Amino acid sequence: MNTPGQYNPEEDPREPVGSSESADATERRANPERPPNAPGASTGWQRAARGTERFARDTADRLRPVARRTTDRIVRWLRRVLATLTALAERVVRRAAPYARRAHERLIPAIESAKRRIDPAVRRVWQRLSPVVERVRRRLAPTARRIRAELEPRMAELRAKLPESSARHRASVRSRSVQLTAAVAAFGVLAIIVGTAGPDTGERTTPAAHTVELRSPDQAQSGQGGTGRDSSPGDEQGRAPGASLESGNAPGQRSSSSKPEVDIPPNAHGIDVSNHNGPIDWNRVAASGEHYAFVLATDGGNFTNPMFQQQFNGAKNAGMLAGAYHFGRPTGSAVAQADRLLNTMGNTNDGRTLPPVLDLEVSPNTGGCYGKTSGQMHAWTQSFLDRVKSKTGDEAIVYASPSFWSNCMAGSQAFSEHPLWLASYGVPQPSVFGGWNAYSFWQYTNKGTVPGITGPVDRNLFQGSGSDLLELAQ
Repeated sequence: MNTPGQYNPEEDPREPVGSSESADATERRANPERPPNAPGASTGWQRAARGTERFARDTADRLRPVARRTTDRIVRWLRRVLATLTALAERVVRRAAPYARRAHERLIPAIESAKRRIDPAVRRVWQRLSPVVERVRRRLAPTARRIRAELEPRMAELRAKLPESSARHRASVRSRSVQLTAAVAAFGVLAIIVGTAGPDTGERTTPAAHTVELRSPDQAQSGQGGTGRDSSPGDEQGRAPGASLESGNAPGQRSSSSKPEVDIPPNAHGIDVSNHNGPIDWNRVAASGEHYAFVLATDGGNFTNPMFQQQFNGAKNAGMLAGAYHFGRPTGSAVAQADRLLNTMGNTNDGRTLPPVLDLEVSPNTGGCYGKTSGQMHAWTQSFLDRVKSKTGDEAIVYASPSFWSNCMAGSQAFSEHPLWLASYGVPQPSVFGGWNAYSFWQYTNKGTVPGITGPVDRNLFQGSGSDLLELAQ
């Protein structure tokens, strides 16, 4: 989700070398009438200490260029070693590739044969277990219904005791709400196990309407069918059915209109796309269970996604929420880049636009921090976010990975009031950083597959309920 850029590294200023004149000589010149051994005059030990200090300082000044040259030589040597190791690894891979292919070709028939033998046994076991599972489910249904009826008032009382959330602390309150719901759900499961002796009435129950269930990426992939919904385009202005839109709001300000009537489940799935994803069938995307999409709007100081309007409005017309992100390049003005993002988004008073996003990643060219110190990166980020806040009244979403935040932002905790969209692949649950109590969005893969999009696509999970997600929308 990034494009290349360049930077000019800054040279380190040299420290000035101090005067070599002794403090004792300076003092005698300033007060010539004072004899060297008068009370308060420097003793021999003090003069020796000052001389040693001068010698150490002069030695350090002389050794600094030598140390710098030595470091440069070591770096060059390490680069040559890495290049040699890389070439060696490539040769090993080339030589091992034929053996790996032959082993793979031999293993495939064995795997297929084992699968054919196991499948009938698995089907027989499932056919025997299905009636038992159904009887147990019917037997537990009345007890589960009674427990739910008892727990719902208590959950309402506990939620009422939580502090009211604000725009600056939505993420932390949402985290406490999720933890509370998970604890109550665990208690309910325990109670169901204990109360399995209830009468078999054959009644069926439905899941609680506001349960927030945190799912791993694998569960998200397999559970797509359960969260899918029929997609119906909005009206000619891109509004979802049932949504009302009031006029007269200032550009970029949060709309006072009612939220669209969109059925969004807890921990909703979503995607983020750019011009590299090409044309998208948004109706198929929405029907597959994706509820929101982030679209690349701008990159650095001069690139604008030529497909932004098509992708941004296409997602909304399919009934999804949409957001726009800017790939930040700290080599240019933060204020100018924030203005480019907001101007590209335009007026978004439709109740279905997520806050603007600042995408912070390492330089696509060097893999570094654009030649900036962590303090300079911090100041640039603050300027961008302050500009978005002053123009829209929203706290912009911050996108970053744990490694970027550690290397380029020195683990700064100054931005934890902004919603966090973190990128972390191949883990059951990501670790938050930078003072955040919880993440709002989690990009868990960049190789997902979604109907309606050709090729791999970034996939995300939202941490919170459907009403939490709608609360973020303008």
